Amino acid sequence: MKPPSLDEMIGHVQKLPAMPAVAIEVLQSMAGADIDIGTLARHISQDQVITARVLRVANSPFYGLQSRVGSIHDAIVVVGLSAIRSLVLAASVMSGLPAGRCPGFSQKRFWRHVLGTAVAAQALASPLKRPPEVLFLAGLLHDIGRLAMMVLYPEHFTTVLAAAAAQDCRLEDAERSHFGFDHSEVSAALAQRWNFPADIIDALAWHHRPALGKPGGLAGIIHYADGIAHALDLDQDGEPPSQMPSLDQDTVSALGLGWDSLNAVLAETRARFDSYETLLG
Repeated sequence: MKPPSLDEMIGHVQKLPAMPAVAIEVLQSMAGADIDIGTLARHISQDQVITARVLRVANSPFYGLQSRVGSIHDAIVVVGLSAIRSLVLAASVMSGLPAGRCPGFSQKRFWRHVLGTAVAAQALASPLKRPPEVLFLAGLLHDIGRLAMMVLYPEHFTTVLAAAAAQDCRLEDAERSHFGFDHSEVSAALAQRWNFPADIIDALAWHHRPALGKPGGLAGIIHYADGIAHALDLDQDGEPPSQMPSLDQDTVSALGLGWDSLNAVLAETRARFDSYETLLG
């Protein structure tokens, strides 16, 4: 069976669930200067599943609150709007996007890696003086194209998984060999269709080949965050290890992160992941 083209795959995106309403609300609040926190909190609170997951994380040891928060509004006041928006986005994307079936593909492992990359990108924000919410969102969505490929064309993706295992190669290389494109291109095309900002689209498109992305853009940071998530083994969940991606050393060097800063990023990523892990359900 002939594999689909990239245009054919994106043309079938309507078969995927729509982005959850609460996620769209949060994204719109990120773009606007004036935010009514009360209204935003009420809209988030209408989704009881997402609210419960977010409050579990807000009350985790990572934030070290002296008393428990029982509402989204209180969580925004105590933990901060940026942190709560990131948590809501993570919870809504993980609960709202499809849980497809494909032999050899671990849904849990996929989301663990995605979440690990998102929190690593968030940890990199401070030393690199970048916006944490944007980096978290780019990390959260960096592999979303792989999920789309698996859900829309499970038979083809099963072939890709088998080829990667047999040839002991990176999954993106097997994707490119079979489809003629990889999940990065699908991720970027989906983000463009969903009207995401250009810097996030660029990060998704080039996180495996950051030298081709916008100079000084987000691709290099997501590339590094992806490597950190793998290095910390955040996706394993007791399964055999996946092949470690190779880092672009010029890109990493250009970020200018010293050893002390890197160690702090690694520690924060591990601690944040341990708390955010409850978002996985």
